[in-house]
Amino acid sequence: MDKKMDYNALTGLVVTLFGAVYLLLSYMLPRAAIGNAMDPIYFPLGLGVLLVLVGLVLFIKSDKSMIKAAVASIFVHSEKEKEVSKMVFITCLSAVLYGLLFEHLGFVISTFGFMTSILFLTNGKKVVVNLLVASIFSVGIFALFNYALGIPLPGIPFI
Repeated sequence: MDKKMDYNALTGLVVTLFGAVYLLLSYMLPRAAIGNAMDPIYFPLGLGVLLVLVGLVLFIKSDKSMIKAAVASIFVHSEKEKEVSKMVFITCLSAVLYGLLFEHLGFVISTFGFMTSILFLTNGKKVVVNLLVASIFSVGIFALFNYALGIPLPGIPFI
């Protein structure tokens, strides 16, 4: 295949579907108690409409004969692409866990865990360096925000 892969049609479909779901969910937002009931909903509705329109335009202007090849190319990867995909998946999983544990474990412990997982993922098995960087970063940022800037962060739950 001499032509460069065209993901525009696939991207247009994904953006259109995302925009439609966003539009539906934004319409279900609670109405304002005072003033115009729809005022807080205008911006999200507008954003949803724009997402749907941009997705449709991208899909209409794309080379639709490339859709099948684009979808097929998503599932065919080299070893390097598989390794990158694995790293992206682990990073996303770590970020979701970080978000879920943040309130329960506090800033220092959850950030230490997140930083440690990312450092082991990117820096290899340098245990001492990874643990040292993660601990200095999480405690340092906590101290900076809590004491220097006066912005309270969730502390350590059992202290």
